[in-house]
Amino acid sequence: MAKDVFYLLIIFLGAGFVCEAQIGAVIGGNENYRIPVKKENKESFSTKKLAFSITRNATSETEKAAEIYKWIAENISYDNELMRSEKLQKQFYTSEENVIKKALERKMALCGGFAFLFKKLCADVGISAEVIHGYTKKYSGKIQKNKKPEHTWNAVKLDGKWQLLDITWAISHGTVKKPDNFWYLVKPSEFILSHYPENAKWTLLKNPVSFSEFQNISK
Repeated sequence: MAKDVFYLLIIFLGAGFVCEAQIGAVIGGNENYRIPVKKENKESFSTKKLAFSITRNATSETEKAAEIYKWIAENISYDNELMRSEKLQKQFYTSEENVIKKALERKMALCGGFAFLFKKLCADVGISAEVIHGYTKKYSGKIQKNKKPEHTWNAVKLDGKWQLLDITWAISHGTVKKPDNFWYLVKPSEFILSHYPENAKWTLLKNPVSFSEFQNISK
């Protein structure tokens, strides 16, 4: 198996929803996964009209980010076909841009697709957002035994403060039409109970815990 191809099962905190880490889930997060986007594709594909349409009635950064989150959570469902198809994953995960394009075409995505799309739409309206790769715990509270990141979520900067969200979990704990908004702008002290980023700074904790400490945290 190629080193950039891996699958891991996430059982979402009793939600009865499973997600397997997709090929190329950490595009841009590691040199081994970084795939350049061709210039001509950048010029031909744009999400700006969509971003401005989604946020047309919003005025503040906070309102715009909330509208973007809501639109994605209510219009993009989890892509079970893509999750199960290595062939499709290899076709789709050639660049962040292509992942976003496919998510919008199919109205479906995996965790990386949700995160890349959120970051792009935020950037289109002048909001800073980051794609965070890392590790999560199963419903039992135990972390997956894996040395590679197996999940992807976001951080967004609103009014000068970074905040955390996970659109995939918002959908998995609710539905596409009624997402669980607990997973939008989650307090770092609560997010750390189930999520741990590759880079500890993205715990957003004043005193970040180590990975081993995360493994021992109980809910």
